[in-house]
Amino acid sequence: MRILQVIEPSGGGSGRHVVDLSEALIGAGHQVALVYSPLRAEPRFETEVAALPLAALERLPLRREIGLWDFAALRALNRLIARLGPFEILHGHSAKAGALARLAHAPGAARVYTPHALAMMGAAGLAKTAAGVVEFGLARARTDAVVAVSTEEAAVARRWGLPKDRLHIVPNGLARAPHRDRAVARQLMDVPDSALIVGFVGRLSPQKDPVRFARAVRLARQGDPRVLGVVIGGGPLAAAVAEAGGEAVRLIGEADARRLMAGFDLFVMTSRYEADAYALIEAAALGLPIVTTNVGGTDRLLACGARLDRVAADIAPERLAEAMLAALRRPPQLGAPPATPSAAEMAAQTLEVYRQAFRRRRPDG
Repeated sequence: MRILQVIEPSGGGSGRHVVDLSEALIGAGHQVALVYSPLRAEPRFETEVAALPLAALERLPLRREIGLWDFAALRALNRLIARLGPFEILHGHSAKAGALARLAHAPGAARVYTPHALAMMGAAGLAKTAAGVVEFGLARARTDAVVAVSTEEAAVARRWGLPKDRLHIVPNGLARAPHRDRAVARQLMDVPDSALIVGFVGRLSPQKDPVRFARAVRLARQGDPRVLGVVIGGGPLAAAVAEAGGEAVRLIGEADARRLMAGFDLFVMTSRYEADAYALIEAAALGLPIVTTNVGGTDRLLACGARLDRVAADIAPERLAEAMLAALRRPPQLGAPPATPSAAEMAAQTLEVYRQAFRRRRPDG
């Protein structure tokens, strides 16, 4: 198949998904082109996509915010499609790229959309309602398939009226086994062997609520002075996290967490909402104990045998600190880590979605 992937937040979990999916699709013999926005691109993402044997790789500046500039972006995307195509599949990732890919002019192409956490999973308000109305309209008028990455995200999609016959669930999967060398990971993080490392991985944004993590680690350190929080990721709340955590938290910045997470003693996720976070899957694959808010993907990881404690999405830092200390005090769990989904499985399921979407678009062929 001739496939065009389009993504705006070129990094984080959605960026990793696109890299792994594209690599697997190319390996299966399909022709994949990629259009991405450089405005929020992580250097690691750009390095990884440059190494892929893509049919085409194009940079198209896309702004996260909605505005008149989106009309220019849509025209530019149309020109790219006309030059690079034709395509059988147009697959947009995240809200902005998902909308533009579905609105683009691509005769005969099936339109597929992966939200990577629908905006309607967030807190109630005008923005959530507006997002729901837009997603409802686009899904019914311009979409051949919507791919939710967890059962929880699919449930939200159904509640907001997205067509059930075009809704599919394809969980995220890991392309490679995680690095397991604890000593090397700790050396790279420059943390003492005696420390109890409580790790956070993700963008430092309100959705991820890293300030709550930092406050909880600071409180947990009062109960056990060996506790040290390590934050991997960058974003607008970096200064607030540093202030909230003080000496109890170390900010590493943007780095390849896959090389560092083996050095954690506990993985903690404080997100207000998630669809199926890659960091959570990686922590489970390493066999790490996990404390996480009750977000998308946790049911599946529990079924796989992950060492996972769920807490309320609005848990106070004091209660979160108690949950951290309780998890750290449990004896280590022996045996092999749980079997988590693979990128190959993710790609195979996505291909089946493509085939169904293409048949829907062109039932004659």
